[in-house]
Amino acid sequence: MSLRRIVSLTLFLSILVMLVTSIILFIVPQGRVAYWSDWMLWGISKTQWGNIHTNTGFLMLIAGSFHIYYNWRPITAYMKNKARQFKLFTPNFNVALGLMALFVGLTLAGVPPLVWIQDLREKIEDDGAAELGEPPYGHAEESSLQVFFRNVGLDPNLAKENLAAAGVEGVAPEIIIIDLAHANGMSPQALYEIMLGPQDQRPTGALPIPESMPRGSGRKTLTDFCSDYNKDLGEAVRLLENAGWRVDSQLSLKDIAAENGKESLDLLDILREGFGP
Repeated sequence: MSLRRIVSLTLFLSILVMLVTSIILFIVPQGRVAYWSDWMLWGISKTQWGNIHTNTGFLMLIAGSFHIYYNWRPITAYMKNKARQFKLFTPNFNVALGLMALFVGLTLAGVPPLVWIQDLREKIEDDGAAELGEPPYGHAEESSLQVFFRNVGLDPNLAKENLAAAGVEGVAPEIIIIDLAHANGMSPQALYEIMLGPQDQRPTGALPIPESMPRGSGRKTLTDFCSDYNKDLGEAVRLLENAGWRVDSQLSLKDIAAENGKESLDLLDILREGFGP
């Protein structure tokens, strides 16, 4: 066996794995959606893919360090001029440095074409949230059943009746949502759908406004947002204007907040406190 060859092959394989995990982590749904829907690819969860990516990155770092050590002379040869004198800023090095600076600069500036990559990622995340379902609030799957009922405004007795009718076992006030879901071979999202009952029997009244901004809500108009939560648009405008905000209900929540020098979460806080539970 040759240690030098082992190092080179390890570096090559770790680069391949990093390439695969980078693509997967690019297309994976946003964290709270992935955890809520129990998303997996090839039987591996988002957290596990992230762990593989991180640990393989450390392996690549170690193998890369040894690779540089074993190939130091060829590397330094790239940084020599025609007179064989060491020169860091050779034409080849300058081109490589320029490419790196260009990519970093365009990324920080948020301009095309690199900003298109981020736009694509946001679209993939939004599509995933629409397909898999948004949690009613951040890390809802880690709440106990009792806390979950309170936070989403569900009637505990009705929800338990729906769970019992669907054959869900192990229902108890202190059990964690994700544990209950896994014990019954389903995702937290599927469990939540059972709690809500048949679509035609679900309540149509006002829904509680979440504490964290659901994915994609910032791009919704205030009109659409109020419609989603069965809130009175006029009352929402009044609450914001009383707080000193300038409001155009046809603008997105993000744009309304930006025009007032605030964040979308500030707007959410005002509406949640104003409308109450």
